[in-house]
Amino acid sequence: MKVMRIVRMFSMIAALGVMLAACGESAVTEQPSGTSQNTAQNTGAKQNGGDQSDGVQKEQDAGQPVGESGWPRTFEHEFGSMTLPEEPKRIIGLYLEDYLVALGIKPVTQTVIGSFSLQYLQPHIGDLPTLDSSAVSFEAALTAQPDLILLAFPGYASEGKYDKYDKIAPTYVLPADAPDNWRDTLRTVGKLTGKEDEAEKVLADYEAKIQDAKVKLAAELGDETVALIRVRSNKELRLYGGPGGYVGNVLYTDLGLNPPSIVKQLAWGDESMKVVSTEILPDLDADRLFITYDEGGKELAQEIMDSSFWKALPAVQNGKVYEVSMDHWMTFGPIAYNQKVDDVLKALVTD
Repeated sequence: MKVMRIVRMFSMIAALGVMLAACGESAVTEQPSGTSQNTAQNTGAKQNGGDQSDGVQKEQDAGQPVGESGWPRTFEHEFGSMTLPEEPKRIIGLYLEDYLVALGIKPVTQTVIGSFSLQYLQPHIGDLPTLDSSAVSFEAALTAQPDLILLAFPGYASEGKYDKYDKIAPTYVLPADAPDNWRDTLRTVGKLTGKEDEAEKVLADYEAKIQDAKVKLAAELGDETVALIRVRSNKELRLYGGPGGYVGNVLYTDLGLNPPSIVKQLAWGDESMKVVSTEILPDLDADRLFITYDEGGKELAQEIMDSSFWKALPAVQNGKVYEVSMDHWMTFGPIAYNQKVDDVLKALVTD
């Protein structure tokens, strides 16, 4: 694969030079940790409502036969199909580093979004060159010499960007529902990287962890309600619900916690997040309340916590408000979800 990668790299330098001169650096406007949940990240992308694993790996009758090693493998996705001749070793996972690290794979780049980086993964990827998903440099992607490129959202491949990536290395695009269906996404990444057994082990460990957590939380909380709000850098206030999404998946679906009535009214079902005004806060009668904020939202968060209506909330009066890091709460992947469960247990379960 090294020889193939070198040949492919040299063959693409001239073509990429033409593309870069004509188009400059192509911009991707999606910001996974700062958009309205997951749907806004994939504007213009073709939706895939089914189980993404259904079409993940299909050896083509007309393609190369699969050897005893399980390679080559042909994979279909929303933007086409690709064949990997052997298990990939050098992988770019644009906003998918969580999955790769969980499978024991160190990618060759790390995703940033402007000044935002995945701080909770820095012990694993902090020394890697960056790829900015808000202004992708295809030259930087080429320099990394990947033999596989994984794109977390269809929006990352839209407007001709898929073709540019695919000229650098075989490229696979995850469907729009990948963030909500992170377990299927992990299995998909496992198949793409030859780490199927590792993926199942990660999932089994997580399931055991949440089952144990549910028992402890039920004994501690009874029928108490739990909610989470976020203050964004643009001074926007968000109420997170469920049953899906960054917050709902873990609080309400995995851990079985009870949402307060206002969450069910405003942020439940297809829209599991609601932008709200501070006027709605007096109705936030959760028994336990988590709060998180973007770095730029810290000032507004402090203003809210200093207000009289905040101090009148039941959770505040009872000393049951807990601050958590936006970094891993407003993202997805097995490492992030494990850390969310840890945060909940630390906050809600007494020793």
